[in-house]
Amino acid sequence: MSRDTNNNNNDSVPFVKIVYTTVKTNGKVELVPLEWYADGSVRKCK
Repeated sequence: MSRDTNNNNNDSVPFVKIVYTTVKTNGKVELVPLEWYADGSVRKCK
């Protein structure tokens, strides 16, 4: 299963949904949106 987060050519892999992960920065918790693909790869939303 691919976990390549820098792959910008996901044309052949179906997009599944937007998922969110929590990131704690300077004591503040933020939600970061990620694009999740059918092959298990994720990419930060632009």
